[in-house]
Formats: sequence, structure tokens, C-alpha cells
Amino acid sequence: MFLYNFEAFTSPCELQIEIADKILSDSVAHAIYQNAKRLENEYGFFKTSSQLTLLNNRTQNKQIVSDELAGLIQLSLFYTNKTNGAFDIAVAGTLKEASFTSTLQEYNKKMKKLLPFASSSHIKIDKNEVTFLNNFTKIDLGGLVKEYAVDESILILKNAGASSALVNFGGDLAAYGTFNSSSWCVGVQNPDSLEQNLCKITLNENALCTSGHSKRFYQIEQERKSHIISRKQKHYSQISVIAPTATDAGVWSTALLVNSNLTPPSHVKIVHSVL
Repeated sequence: MFLYNFEAFTSPCELQIEIADKILSDSVAHAIYQNAKRLENEYGFFKTSSQLTLLNNRTQNKQIVSDELAGLIQLSLFYTNKTNGAFDIAVAGTLKEASFTSTLQEYNKKMKKLLPFASSSHIKIDKNEVTFLNNFTKIDLGGLVKEYAVDESILILKNAGASSALVNFGGDLAAYGTFNSSSWCVGVQNPDSLEQNLCKITLNENALCTSGHSKRFYQIEQERKSHIISRKQKHYSQISVIAPTATDAGVWSTALLVNSNLTPPSHVKIVHSVL
């Protein structure tokens, strides 16, 4: 078993790969790293030259985008529909501007101005043509692209002939094969005590994603604001979900964190939650 660590999507990443030899393993790990950095640079909200930044800073509301970006937007809109709007790339993208304010008064004023435009209903897509119905709506793929990168990593590993692997991008995990002839076993971290695990989860040919408010946040005056921006009242402080793919698990963990009343599809399972 070969082990690799690197950083992507502002998160620590880890690969555990069981494959024929180290030369091949090093080559596959490098390909995964390069693809992760490519996706980060192409679709990072704060990357000044990314496709996403160019789209959000558009001068015209009709834009032609790459096949991959068009596919990611279409996939996002599909999930927005399936989650009754709990997962919405236009909410975080549009309202993120409010996080740059320095007082709660400015924050509330900015939120009030932007809320009417913070919805994917203001985005239309036809093949590679994206149309925004106003000048204010922006999109943020932060709740999707890291998980998409995990799924792509699994495909790279399988195509290279790896017999077993675990991919962990900042707590978004996917596994296939076995570890020492058993299912992979991973822990769900306690948000209040990072040295402790709340539970152990076994993975085999599926993915685990955990969403929460504890690790990533910003503060305006005395109020702490979660990096997960939503219109709805939050119920869970952390939730862990398993699904066949990291994309599925990541989207549904975010959606359920936003709206605990959602009923996920049968292939998506809540394995742990913290109120």
C-alpha cells in the first residue's frame, strides 16, 4: 500500500493506493494531484483567472462555457431540483459578497439586496450557452467540484489497474477494493474535539462526505457565520452521508445540513449526525 499527501481545494488530501509497483503508483498519484489542481484552478471561486471567475465577472449575461463547466452547471441544477433548492450553487455564489462586509449592519443590508437574486432559477443553460437573467446572480461550485475531483480520482485509479484505494480530499472520501482483506474503516471526527472520532464507518465501493459548520466560518463583529450559506434555518451542526459517489454524498450532506426535513433517495444514507 502506497501513501501520498498533498493539498488541494485548500484542504489536506490523502491517497492510499494498492497497485503493482511504486513507479506506477507514483505516476497515478501525480495524475490525481494534477487533475485536482486543474479543477481547483479552473473552478475556484477566488481564483482570479478561473473559468468560474470569468463567468461571475461577466460583462454580458449570455456566455459560452467549456463542456466540463457546462456539465457541472447542469449537474448542479439537477441536484437543486432533487433537493428542493437546499443545494443551490447560486445561493452561496451570490450571497458570498456579503461575507466581505465589516459590520453586521452592512452584512444585513447586503444580504437583503442580494437575496432576490440568490437562486438557480435565474440561470438557464442550453448546451454550452449559459444565460443569467440578471447582473447579480453568481455561482459557486465549492459544494460540488471537490467531490467531483474525488470521483475522477477513483476513475483514474481503476483505469490504472489499482486493486484497492482510498481517496480523501479534506474529509470527502471514496473507497474501492479492500484494506487487508477487509472493508476500509474511517472515522468521523468530533467537531468539538478534533482528536476524537464520534464513530467508525466501513466503506467499500462507495463514498462518505461530512458537512458541518465548525471548521470553516467567518466572523462579523460578534457573530460567527458558517461557510455554508443558505436561506433556511439550520438544524444539524454536522452530518455524515454515504452514497455510491462522492458527488452524491457531498451534495446530500450539504443539502441535509441546510434542510433537515429533506428525505434523501434510497441510495443515500445518513450514517451520523450532530445536532
